[in-house]
Amino acid sequence: MPATGQHNEQATEVPNLNAEESARLGENPARFLVEEIDIDTGAGTTGELIVARIRGIATRELVDYWEGVERWLARREDREPRDDVLDALQERREELEANGEGLAQAGMTPAERRGAAAERDAESVAVLVGADGEEVSWSRQEGATVEVSR
Repeated sequence: MPATGQHNEQATEVPNLNAEESARLGENPARFLVEEIDIDTGAGTTGELIVARIRGIATRELVDYWEGVERWLARREDREPRDDVLDALQERREELEANGEGLAQAGMTPAERRGAAAERDAESVAVLVGADGEEVSWSRQEGATVEVSR
């Protein structure tokens, strides 16, 4: 569930442009965007967390939502959308368009990443085995132990 509050002494309710969309996409970008930031230029300024989060966005749909929330917050706070934030979002959008959606894994093409993800989804990550080493149904856990991933 998306966070609704900050964990600091200035914490207030974090605005949520669209609670249903935030829940569907798994996060409320305002949680990051509500803070005043200066994008890190390498001099140790604030804004590192937001840039790191933008670099980790896995879909163009989520990039678009982040941009919409930045523009909405700007209107709400009677300011212009921050160019540094919009530039970081545009850069991430272009990376996703060029390399495919999802978090890049070293040396894998988008098609290879999709194949690896499908393979992971199809495999069990752990099995229960009885004292005799035979696989046991998860519904019968008594006397069984969890073994390593297959």
